[in-house]
Amino acid sequence: MRLILIFLFFCTMNLIHTKDDGKESPFYGAKITAKEAVSFSTLSKNFSKFENKLVVLEAIVEKVCAQKGCWMTFKVPENNFRVKFHNYSFFVPLSLIGKKVWVEGKVARTKLSVEEKRHYLEDEGKSKEEILRVVNPSFEYQFTAKGVKVLN
Repeated sequence: MRLILIFLFFCTMNLIHTKDDGKESPFYGAKITAKEAVSFSTLSKNFSKFENKLVVLEAIVEKVCAQKGCWMTFKVPENNFRVKFHNYSFFVPLSLIGKKVWVEGKVARTKLSVEEKRHYLEDEGKSKEEILRVVNPSFEYQFTAKGVKVLN
């Protein structure tokens, strides 16, 4: 019984509901109190201005790790923007796919090894054949989020 209570406690820690303009707004991780956010377009055009600095970014969730919810990607033209969660301290549900969110944290441009790329494809549930087709490293924007605010 004690184990079940501990499990339920940690599950509910990840989702906090607070009032914002009279509506319920779910937050994952730290609550975001910013009044505005930048778009991916603004961030990518002025990357050096935002790199490794605290920023709030607005985007639409494209994918969420199907295994744990430990990362998500955004719908962006380059299809290379991954959000991870600070110190692995919270996760997000698959239900965020297609939703507009704000994330607060730091962004960097990171080299992905073949092994990392294959791992992410496994997390997405891709076929073994598709995973084995990855033979070259690549770069992506990685955002380390302290919090996520779901807007819709």
